Amino acid sequence: MSLLEAFGYVASVLIALSLMMSNIKRLRWINLFGAAAFSIYGYFIDAYPVFILNGWIALVDIYYLICIYREKDQFDLVRLKSVQTPLFSLLKERYGKDITQLCKNFQWAQLDNAVVLLLFRNMKPVGFFAYKELNAEGKVAVLLDYIIPEDRDFKAAKFMFTGHNNQLNQEGIKHLVVQPSDIKHELYLSRVGFVKKNDSFELLLS
Repeated sequence: MSLLEAFGYVASVLIALSLMMSNIKRLRWINLFGAAAFSIYGYFIDAYPVFILNGWIALVDIYYLICIYREKDQFDLVRLKSVQTPLFSLLKERYGKDITQLCKNFQWAQLDNAVVLLLFRNMKPVGFFAYKELNAEGKVAVLLDYIIPEDRDFKAAKFMFTGHNNQLNQEGIKHLVVQPSDIKHELYLSRVGFVKKNDSFELLLS
């Protein structure tokens, strides 16, 4: 196999991988690299329809990525009076399996005595945030921090954990404590600003 032929296979794999992404931003980025690579491959093998088509796809990906990064999302947190509401039940039915697989330390029974917040992005429900109070000074233990797969681009985390007027500040929360479930969870916590202390991760809100 020649180096050029191997390059074409890599480009094809990237395009195939992009179609498996549930996160639209990740899909666009991977598809951009795949289409650009496949366009270059088409040029060098004199397959100009392949060169032109994939070059056009790469330009379309760039356009939509610019739109994604320019878009200003509106996030809202709504405190649920009960986890027995129809909306919560629907979301639990739809994403319950993913929640238990992703949040390995979480048990549904923990929500019985917890504060549960429903996160909306542009008026679409995209996640849950649940906690229990540890003291009267705003220290809480995070029980559940979940975002649906197609919205895991860290914008929700930025809304939740950064800024002087974030919603958690308005809830009276000053100090967050999380028990990580695995290495992936630890990497996520570190990325959004949590600091490891002994066996837990903690974040002081500004």
